[in-house]
Amino acid sequence: MSYDILWHENALKDLKKIDKDQARSIIEKIEQYLVKDPHRLGKPLTGHLKGLFRYRKGKYRVIYNIKEEELIILVLKIGRRDGIYNKD
Repeated sequence: MSYDILWHENALKDLKKIDKDQARSIIEKIEQYLVKDPHRLGKPLTGHLKGLFRYRKGKYRVIYNIKEEELIILVLKIGRRDGIYNKD
């Protein structure tokens, strides 16, 4: 069973701010690995981000939501650890 990926416009904007090689690597990891088992590969978040998950790729974090009934991973935000968890 594999999940489909939906990219929120904010995540796409975040990718444009990242070095092209790094962004490509993040996309590949999501499309090749995270789609297979987003619950096991990600970590559930707490606090104001409760209900969401994070996936780590080097210095970067991918914040996503799992829509189980539709088998969809909604990628919401991508950024470095030092700023990704701030309230917006």
